[in-house]
Amino acid sequence: MTKRNTREIILEEALSLFAVKGYQSVTVKEIAKAVGIKDSSLYKHFSSKQAIYDTLLMWMNQKFEETVTFYRLPQGEMESVAREYGRNDLIWLKKACEAVFLFFLKDPQAAKFRRMLTIEQYKSDDAAKTLYNWFFNDAILFQTDLFREMIRQGSFRDGPPQIIALQFYGPFYTLLCQYDQRPEKEAEALALLMAHIEQFAAIYQIRNEES
Repeated sequence: MTKRNTREIILEEALSLFAVKGYQSVTVKEIAKAVGIKDSSLYKHFSSKQAIYDTLLMWMNQKFEETVTFYRLPQGEMESVAREYGRNDLIWLKKACEAVFLFFLKDPQAAKFRRMLTIEQYKSDDAAKTLYNWFFNDAILFQTDLFREMIRQGSFRDGPPQIIALQFYGPFYTLLCQYDQRPEKEAEALALLMAHIEQFAAIYQIRNEES
């Protein structure tokens, strides 16, 4: 097992505290105590609590990119991404959606990061903006562009792309919130997600055979 360095421990302990109390309510002294070091020692690794938050944000972006790469989800120009989604079958689509869903539901850091943002959104404009971009704006914009291009390429039925994106993403995020902190219900959450994807594909995707 790889030994964690002090910087990583600080990030993990800070995130655990932020996920319970919110960023604003946690002090540097509390983080240092959780790590088992003095305040002065913590400042050798991070110049401020804001620096810890900024590093956590970069850390989470990196973890998500690693997940996308690991599961070989399409990346790059939207034309090629849409073509890849259009030619893959329903089984592939289910696996892709399951990978992203479980990342946000089960990955310890991702789940804590989302909880921190949810708590902090009413206290911090920065947290509210990050939550909005991560879980709403960026996701819906990407899917809107994706479905628009798939319609243009003929692999998706015609319709308003933004509304289609909302129809796809709404249940995804609802299930994420509904089953958060209910690990014993993971199979139930996945069954509902898969049923949603099947129905969505049956309505919109022209080539949706499981072949």
